[in-house]
Amino acid sequence: MKTRLPLLVLGLSALSACASVPTPEGPPTPTAADRHRIEVTQSNERVEIPVSSGDVSLTAGARAQVQNFASGYLRYGHGALVMSTPSNSSNANSASLLANEARMALVEAGVSYVAVAGSTYDAAGAGDAPIVLSFARFEAQAPECAPLWEQDLAHQSNNQPWASFGCATNANLAAMIEDPADLLRPRDMDPRDSNRRSTVMEAYRAGEQTHADRSNDERITISNAVQ
Repeated sequence: MKTRLPLLVLGLSALSACASVPTPEGPPTPTAADRHRIEVTQSNERVEIPVSSGDVSLTAGARAQVQNFASGYLRYGHGALVMSTPSNSSNANSASLLANEARMALVEAGVSYVAVAGSTYDAAGAGDAPIVLSFARFEAQAPECAPLWEQDLAHQSNNQPWASFGCATNANLAAMIEDPADLLRPRDMDPRDSNRRSTVMEAYRAGEQTHADRSNDERITISNAVQ
């Protein structure tokens, strides 16, 4: 009978070798996204609608300003669209009339009525105090990339990427992203399609197929060449 001692010793040696592997210490190596972060800052967009004493309606130019501002809010805005009208001014009454018209112009441009928040500010007796529209938006600041000619790309003794590795990718992303707020938190999910869900569940309970019918053009066929 052959002894199994050599095999047992070999197995114990392998286990001891595995147990002796040192555990890396310290923080993990930063990734390119960590080294070249895109900074997201919040700023305010605003526009001033001129108001003169005696005005009872928005001019064509003022209405165009309001509509353009509404487009910017729908695309980049977060929170409420604030409409500030002057008080303690000789044109306060005219500003109040134009503010109502401006609000309706915003609604016609697609802004929700409840999204427009009204406020007032002290005009300190000015006679031409404007109506101020403002909203908050986010901007992405691209990282500064070190020039490649200042780096030795051929010799990396620590086997790590060079200083500007991945920086250009993040810089391009910062320039192209539609809404930088997406870098801070995910967007809210749209509500589910309850009608479609009810249709599928009814078909499932009836023992029928739950998928949509497909035409012959949509079906996948295998080429004769691979048969």
